[in-house]
Amino acid sequence: MPKIPDPWNNHDWDSKEYVNNWAERQDTREAERRHIFQLIADTIPREKSAKFKLLDLGAGYGALSQFLLDQFPNASAVCHDGSDEMARLGRKRMASLKSRAKFVLCDFSKPKWSRKIKGPFAAVVSSIAIHNVREPKTIQTIYRETFSLLANGGCFLNFDRMRPSLEEQLKWLRDAGFSDVRCFWDGGPRALIGGFKKAVAPAIRKRMLSSQRKQRLRTS
Repeated sequence: MPKIPDPWNNHDWDSKEYVNNWAERQDTREAERRHIFQLIADTIPREKSAKFKLLDLGAGYGALSQFLLDQFPNASAVCHDGSDEMARLGRKRMASLKSRAKFVLCDFSKPKWSRKIKGPFAAVVSSIAIHNVREPKTIQTIYRETFSLLANGGCFLNFDRMRPSLEEQLKWLRDAGFSDVRCFWDGGPRALIGGFKKAVAPAIRKRMLSSQRKQRLRTS
């Protein structure tokens, strides 16, 4: 693949050494993010025993996908990333889930990236990834293409840095076509935001809201 661009030159995703060192640093933060990962799992509008397919955008080495596949033992995941080295590391770390997870390489900073991914998906998730494209217009394009990959009733949940602002990010989701757009958790610079391809069934919505209230109580 062509070199993965970083407009701010903060990362070198094509370097094996850099990717391995970055992943080791992230390992130390997984405990901090566990409550967010759990909130993502509880917000996905599927029963824990359901069989469905999810897409992890900018999956990196697969930390979020591994957590979700543990929560949903009958689900499968497509792990997207733009870095050959990151995907290689992810395949190694997720070897025990080989039959339930696969990696797809494409650069989501480029238009029409979604054509390289076969949907639809019941859920699309992302963790600390999309902000790396930096440009607001590129993020908006990612949101629009993500919407096209969702099945009816599916959700998109994005845990990320809110640049330029949380309010702008929520507006971009609505403009992309998502309904019931909201912030599920606000941690200041970072937040969990998302929306749905259509209205969620009342029973599932009730379960989601109950889970979100419990999470707020734990973190308040």
